[in-house]
Amino acid sequence: MPDWFVYTISILNNSWVFILSPAIFVFYLRKDWQAFHFSVITACFFLYGTLIHSSLREFDDIYIWRYVVWAFNDIAWMAIIAYLGIKDKVYLWQSVLGQLVVIMAPILQLFRLVDRHLWDLSYSTYMYKTLLPLINIGTVVVCYLPLIYLFTRRSPQT
Repeated sequence: MPDWFVYTISILNNSWVFILSPAIFVFYLRKDWQAFHFSVITACFFLYGTLIHSSLREFDDIYIWRYVVWAFNDIAWMAIIAYLGIKDKVYLWQSVLGQLVVIMAPILQLFRLVDRHLWDLSYSTYMYKTLLPLINIGTVVVCYLPLIYLFTRRSPQT
């Protein structure tokens, strides 16, 4: 992959919480608590992933536990968002859409785990390094959807 692409992806992966901060701030000011909760929980999971990333890589020199931890992290996020969607603490449509975006992440993590130890497919690295950032971008877009709806909504005609 080109160096500029890898550099751009690393910047995006390390700054998801920063990218979500304006949405969290606007949702807080507008008192849109459902969108606020969704964005804060997503930011917390991104922050958690950033904080444990380097220590997990140091600990896992056999390339097993990192994929299990990341898959569990994604499944835990999906479970929390689903629970809060059912309890009406986040928008149900946002919960469902977020889960549809993220469902590929744990599958991809476990596929990568099996591939590294059993199959050794040449294309899985490209899939992993391309699809995972796209999933993260999709998750951030889902966080911003209530804000996009707010800006594109037409004002009532008088």
